[in-house]
Formats: sequence, C-alpha cells, structure tokens
Amino acid sequence: MEINWFPGHMAKSTREIENNLRCCDCVVYVLDCRAVRSCFNPNFDAMINRPVVYVLNKADTAPETAVNEWLDKLSRGDDIAVAVDGTSAACRKKLLAAIKRACSAVIEKQHKRGALVHVRAIVVGVPNTGKTTVINSLCGKARLKTGNRAGVTRSAQWARVDESLDILDTPGTLYPKITDKAVGENLAIIGSVKDEVLDVTELGLALINKLNGIDEGILSSRYGCSVAGNAEGLESIARSRGFKLRGGEWDIERAAGALIDDFRKGRLGKIVLERAHI
Repeated sequence: MEINWFPGHMAKSTREIENNLRCCDCVVYVLDCRAVRSCFNPNFDAMINRPVVYVLNKADTAPETAVNEWLDKLSRGDDIAVAVDGTSAACRKKLLAAIKRACSAVIEKQHKRGALVHVRAIVVGVPNTGKTTVINSLCGKARLKTGNRAGVTRSAQWARVDESLDILDTPGTLYPKITDKAVGENLAIIGSVKDEVLDVTELGLALINKLNGIDEGILSSRYGCSVAGNAEGLESIARSRGFKLRGGEWDIERAAGALIDDFRKGRLGKIVLERAHI
C-alpha cells in the first residue's frame, strides 16, 4: 500500500521542529509499541542532534517480551528508551526521570553556574502515537487537545510541566512519500494515516495476512471461524457479525473496518506488527 498523505501543515511542522531543536535540550520521540520500526520518520532522524528519550507508548497493547526487546535495542549511548501507557498514573514519574537523565549534562552545567535548573524538551512522532496524551500525563492534567485519530494537533504548542521543565508538543508528522509497502500498511493500521485517504478493504486484507503470519488463532478466536487473507476471509468476518448490504450480499468493507477497529482497540489481544530482532 502506497501512502501519499502529506498535508501542508506537516511540511510546516517539519520546518518548525528543525528550528525549535536549537533551543531544546533533548528530544522525546514517541513511538507506538505495535509498530515501532514503522514509526521512525527519516526526516527526524536526519535533523536530531540532541539526546533522545524514546517513549514506547501504548505498552499495554503489546506483549511485554516484545516491548523489552525494543527497549534493549533503543537504549544505546546517550539515548534512553522507556515503555509507558500514556494514560496511566505511572507514566509521569517514569518520563520525568528519563528526561532528567537525558538532560543530565545540561543540568550539571546549570548547577555549576549556580543557576536554577530549567530544561526544554521537544516531543516528536508520526501521527496518532499519543504524543499529546504523554504531555498531558507529564503535566498532570489535560493541557492540550487529544484525539484517537491522525491530525488532531496542527501546530506546535508549549506546555509548562513544572518550574524545571517546559515541553513542546508538535503535530504528528509523516514524510512526503512512504515507498516501503509494509511501513505504509503498518502506519495505516495503527491509525497514523487519515482513514479517509485509505482503501479500507485493501487495508483489512493486509491486516488479516499480518495477523495470520503471527498466529492464525488470533482471528478465529475473535470471530469464531477461520479467516483467510482474501475477500472470502472478509466475508467470513461479515457473516460472523451479520454485516449485510441491502441486496443481501455480505458487506466486506464494513467487515474490514470492524477488523481494523478491533485491532486498534485491543480486542484482538496484545499484538505487535514488528519485532526488534526481525
């Protein structure tokens, strides 16, 4: 699946991120645990020159072993990786500690000068990874607008976490052309691409094949039948859910949408589309 969704605000956001990096002490890079590799934006990787805190968000939706593999892979050198559920009470304490570690060199210099400790962090990531939710958890209350869909944050917004930390939320940003089919599919499946630009049936078929490649029991457990990676498979889901069109045919497009929603809402269990070692 080729994704070409790159609205104007994303180009503007990329420029803003590059400019704001100059006044920030670390980068908080939010990734969706279910598709960590696909959530890396090559544009960010080319411009980041600060310590990074990789935040593997939505950790409650993924198997713990798979999450730990990514934590080990990403915790290298000055970079730190933490796994969180951005909506949980424990998120704030874990993130504050990680940001403090990432900014330790800056904090030490401020201490030596006798200055008050104050650091700035910038939050980046592709759409719908939960960046704003993470920031609201850090702040201890809902400072910024959130939504479980791509494109809610449209411009950069500063938020005061406490007297020692300011954090900049940025819009979820993709890159102009995603040529890797698997990456495009994964981003679409986790909701990082606006649903209105997708072929839902095609995406549903892609998700069936990915899930069957992990464990064929995932779909049969949910829908009570074997689900093949073709139109008949979507028809099986439609039949199990009673999705019919007016003429009596099975509504496979609605079935595909229901399948994608079941994955996103965690109704299919704890699943990752990508493993760190593969």
